[in-house]
Amino acid sequence: MITPGEYLSFLDARLPGLVVGAHLHGSRVLDDVVPDSDLDIVIELSSPAELPSFEGADVAVVLAGSLEKPVFDVTPLAGEITPVLWQQLRTVGQTVRGARPTCPGTAADVEAYCRDNLVSYWKLDFDRFREVLPTLDPRKVIPRDALLWVGLGPARLWHTIHTGEIIGKSRAGELAAKRWPDLAPPILDLVASRRGGDVQLTVDHGRASLELFDRILADVTT
Repeated sequence: MITPGEYLSFLDARLPGLVVGAHLHGSRVLDDVVPDSDLDIVIELSSPAELPSFEGADVAVVLAGSLEKPVFDVTPLAGEITPVLWQQLRTVGQTVRGARPTCPGTAADVEAYCRDNLVSYWKLDFDRFREVLPTLDPRKVIPRDALLWVGLGPARLWHTIHTGEIIGKSRAGELAAKRWPDLAPPILDLVASRRGGDVQLTVDHGRASLELFDRILADVTT
């Protein structure tokens, strides 16, 4: 698993003097690191440049000073920036180079983004899955990464909408299982698989993920 220091050394060798800020978010600061966790990092550059790719690093790039502006006023050089990212950097993010950013924003911005993302992004994926689900063998194995993403991702938004807190996928799955105990076994299978457990994930787990999404959407829109 790549460390922040290793990644910054890689960048400094290729973009000498340009990387003036680096800030961690995601699993490294949300107590949710698993064996295949990416390094989620925001890089500030003193002038525009193209960052070389690096396997295992999920990078957003902005010009120096951008993290002192509202998220809606910033155009990234690479990657995606959102109110949820801004809140992480403002609250639990870890600065490993440069000054800690202020990342101005409001709880209302974060909640509105989460609500919109559930519909504009997640619902489209689940509606496509809903169409093909009847044709699938319930025992068919589903690729782990895809199922963990769709099975645990919406639960994070659900928790943030209700509490304002940003949490990792594992914790989100545990809280969703507690809220809907009839779905707990397959949801907790997803959590166990994310943490490295030897759990075979099948179409039935996908079916449970779809049911969980439908309940989450109903819960946050009523």
